[in-house]
Amino acid sequence: MEMVELGRTGLVVSRLCFGTGHLDHKGQNFEPERGAELLVYALENGVNFWDTAQSYGSHAHVRLALERVGREKVIVNTKIGSKTLEEGRAAIDKALGELGTNYVDSIMLHGVQSVDEFEERQECLEALLEAKAVGKVRHVSVSTHRASGAVMEAMAAARDIEVVLSVLNKEGVGLEGDLETHRGLLRGIHQAGKGVMIMKLMDEGKVPAEEAEDWIGWGFEFPYAQCVNLGLTSEEEIDTAVRLSSPLPVV
Repeated sequence: MEMVELGRTGLVVSRLCFGTGHLDHKGQNFEPERGAELLVYALENGVNFWDTAQSYGSHAHVRLALERVGREKVIVNTKIGSKTLEEGRAAIDKALGELGTNYVDSIMLHGVQSVDEFEERQECLEALLEAKAVGKVRHVSVSTHRASGAVMEAMAAARDIEVVLSVLNKEGVGLEGDLETHRGLLRGIHQAGKGVMIMKLMDEGKVPAEEAEDWIGWGFEFPYAQCVNLGLTSEEEIDTAVRLSSPLPVV
């Protein structure tokens, strides 16, 4: 598994990121014990980057896995949906408590869909920056989901945003704009020195099984994303994703 620096954060992460959204969020409802088993198995196979969110219900799974492997061995990203300063402060402390850690490597404003929404959530961003100043948060980030166009340009320009997580797949499913335009916007974020992560590579599991490897391989070939975030729910899926992971193309 190739390790890369996530933008200019200094975080050295595996190209494959274990997305935990399917452990207790998308109908799977795995117990924390089972989720932890999968996370530990992934780490044993070189996947040191784990992604979660308060809304996923998988903080308990990650906490148990961290207790087993040691906090220092894993890079953890989580997300909060708060808007106000007080909501943001409370959400950060709640996330740290649920994860059983005194810091998180990256926290994202979850699901920023427009420039207006980004502006509306500036108080929460302030809370993240406060937490960064005291060491609770190492890096401040954003996830954008379907969003494209102006909000992606805003993320490239936003001084305080260090990593962007965005939808990308080979047919542009789930994007507001066209695929080639979105690829160009992600290139702009990369060129701004920010970390780029891509998700929903398989349209949340809707891609036929016989096409899965093609879609996953396509994601690893995108040269402007350091990490591919995949929802993983079995050792077999982890094995396949690790096998399909590839070095970051040189641009």
